[in-house]
Amino acid sequence: MKGKAFRDITVMLVILMASMALVAPASSSSTIVSIESKSVTVGQSVTLQLMVEGADEPISSARLVLSYDPAICEVTSVEEGQFDFFESTIDKEKGELNIIGYGIEELREDFKIADIAFKAKKEGVCNLGVDILELKNSKGNPVHAKTESGSLIAEAPPSDEEGMPKSTPTITPTTTPALPSPTPPISPTPSFTPASSPPPITTTTPTPLIPSTSIAVVHIGNFSVAEGKLCNAAIIIKNIGESGISRADITLEFNPSVVKIESARGSEFDRFAWDVPSEGKLMMFAFENDAKAKREIKFVELKLRAIGRENESSELGLEVGRLKDGNNQDIPFEVENGYLWIKPSRAIPTLSVFETIAVTAWLYFFIRLRRRK
Repeated sequence: MKGKAFRDITVMLVILMASMALVAPASSSSTIVSIESKSVTVGQSVTLQLMVEGADEPISSARLVLSYDPAICEVTSVEEGQFDFFESTIDKEKGELNIIGYGIEELREDFKIADIAFKAKKEGVCNLGVDILELKNSKGNPVHAKTESGSLIAEAPPSDEEGMPKSTPTITPTTTPALPSPTPPISPTPSFTPASSPPPITTTTPTPLIPSTSIAVVHIGNFSVAEGKLCNAAIIIKNIGESGISRADITLEFNPSVVKIESARGSEFDRFAWDVPSEGKLMMFAFENDAKAKREIKFVELKLRAIGRENESSELGLEVGRLKDGNNQDIPFEVENGYLWIKPSRAIPTLSVFETIAVTAWLYFFIRLRRRK
């Protein structure tokens, strides 16, 4: 009995130690993703900071969802923080703000993800929840972090009855002047002065700030590739205006059962990064330190592998998030999509019935002649 009790106690201790070992890494994380709490008057706006605090290892990417009560408040604007590449989308009906951030240089310790402006719609407490979908370091490994939610307290505007003394209006007596004795009104004799003819209206066509010829073109070509083979596909930005180009955010969409992205490199921009947020989608971001007036620039050189079957094809669709010139102004653009087609491999040509008979007869007589010799 003593041996059995000792064995049971040993097993319980082992299980307890294993459980503590599993729980310890999560609780030892010092990285916190948080949003602050503030109060605001209904109808007014306030800006809250979404922060990362105490990051003890470098962080290069983040995907977050901030939830709020759309009946009490709404997000009116989102300004990027310290990430090099930043995207945000607002779902007003659900009350969700989706944020994606990537950094070329790793971020440590305390840094800001975004400044988020909220407007209070009605009185109440709006809870702000932070949900981490992805937090990774430069090697692509997940970073363990805690979250701290915030709140926005929407208060009713102050009224005279709540602590504000009412001001007693001062009544200033007014004296009514004596009216003069009435005199019969004198009807003025109208004088008709011929109106001068209005000056001719001249219309001037306003000069557009950006000439129509400066619309940039984001282009990817068409490619035919044998099954299983690679090809190089460059995304080119052409017809750039005099102000140059300083930033480009472009997404490539494709059929993942037909095309596989092997690599994305060779950009002529000073800084370039890419990510695959979902299957069949490649997000790319590029910055230019000195936006020179280049008429054409290579955004990226892609290596595409044809993984589908013969005669299958996939559209290479381009979606431009933004193009900025040297003055940080939007560049008008148009898109030229492409496609990848998997061409048939070279096979032995098929022969007709007549050709087959002729070849067979020729081989027969050739063999007979060889035997006679």
